[in-house]
Amino acid sequence: MTFPQRLSLQARLGFVAVLVLGLSLGVVGFVLDRVFSNTVLASAEEQMQAVAFGLLSGVEERGSELVFLRELADPRLSQPDSELYAFVLRADGEILWQSPSLLASRNPVALGRPMIRVPRPGEMVFSEATQAVETDPPRFVVGFTVTWESIGGVETTIWILEDQRRYIEQIQRFRLNMAIGLMGALLLFVFILILALRWGLNPVRLMSRRVSALEEGARRDIGDDYPSELTGLARNLNRFIDGETQNRERYRRAMADLAHSLKTPLAVLRNALRDGVDKASEDEGLLGEQLDRMETTITYQLARAAAVRSVIPEDAIEVTAINDRLVRALSQAYRDTPIDVEVVPSPAKARVDERDLMEILGNLIENAFKYTRSKVRCSARATGDRCLIKIEDDGEGVPMDLRQEVLKRGARADTATNGQGIGLAVVVELVSAYGGKLEIGESAFGGAAVMLELPA
Repeated sequence: MTFPQRLSLQARLGFVAVLVLGLSLGVVGFVLDRVFSNTVLASAEEQMQAVAFGLLSGVEERGSELVFLRELADPRLSQPDSELYAFVLRADGEILWQSPSLLASRNPVALGRPMIRVPRPGEMVFSEATQAVETDPPRFVVGFTVTWESIGGVETTIWILEDQRRYIEQIQRFRLNMAIGLMGALLLFVFILILALRWGLNPVRLMSRRVSALEEGARRDIGDDYPSELTGLARNLNRFIDGETQNRERYRRAMADLAHSLKTPLAVLRNALRDGVDKASEDEGLLGEQLDRMETTITYQLARAAAVRSVIPEDAIEVTAINDRLVRALSQAYRDTPIDVEVVPSPAKARVDERDLMEILGNLIENAFKYTRSKVRCSARATGDRCLIKIEDDGEGVPMDLRQEVLKRGARADTATNGQGIGLAVVVELVSAYGGKLEIGESAFGGAAVMLELPA
């Protein structure tokens, strides 16, 4: 069985619940019907056996004959064409006695055919299906054989027949009442189920309404007042929304800074062009300086705009492997400078996009290569759900009063500390995007130590 993909959760849950409940109630109804039917059948058998024993108790032996008293155990035996009949047969088929209820009927033996087997002496048998003709109602039949030793061992069989209609009507009434009760219970349950589903799925509808309000600009997030099952989803959505908001703000701020930063160099170039080509040739150094400044500014602002907040990936990246790759590449770039580089082996992993991790560590390790005297060490370790990375060198380090300044987000290229400008700004943006931290301290070698904390 397939369902439409757009079928609502409430409809899916309701269908499954009603299906399971319907099957359960059906099984319960079947079991109750079997139990009640068997109880009615057992009751009919007991009543008919009691009638047989009542007839047996009313038999007297007079000489070589059996005499049946007129007082009968069940009044229906005295009523013609009632639902209860009785007769007594000898072993040779002779009818010794028949109840008054059979006086207006045809031959009692024919009335009871097809009869069950004749019971053995002292045995009582019961059957629930016997009809003389197809138009007759079904009847229960009980047979009980008795041997009369005092009159020569004569065997007689007492036959009791009773219409099943009374018992069938009981069963049918029970089935009707049971069906009404179970159907009422099903409808009541469905009503309660609908209310429960609407109440249970209300947080989902609330989240949907808040997302719609978010699309319309009426909200800034979807809130966090949800049941525990939806708390993680709401938190991730809010983080995603916050990241997208920061991305838009980052692009807007970067473009605004870019436009502002280019005003002065463009003004210098415009004035130089207005003064003429000869004058511009004389100021070739000034023009070159302004062009370099424009190129640096554009590079920096585009790098800031590219530092887009990422969704934390599912797979983690081994930090040591990235450090090895970067150190090999930088060792070739700085092959004229003797640098002792140590990459401490570690199984620590960071849940960061591999390209972003390359960008982060590449900038930090390159700064260490640029400002070290002779030694660089890269290490990493995992602590709980965080990955701690440290890049150390033995250079001049970063003065205490500038450590926080160079880490400020959005630091402009023309005011950034020498050597800690564009690359470090990009690192700060990326680390913040992953909810990490970046600090600058003093290394064990006396130079700078950059401590990085990322999701593990």
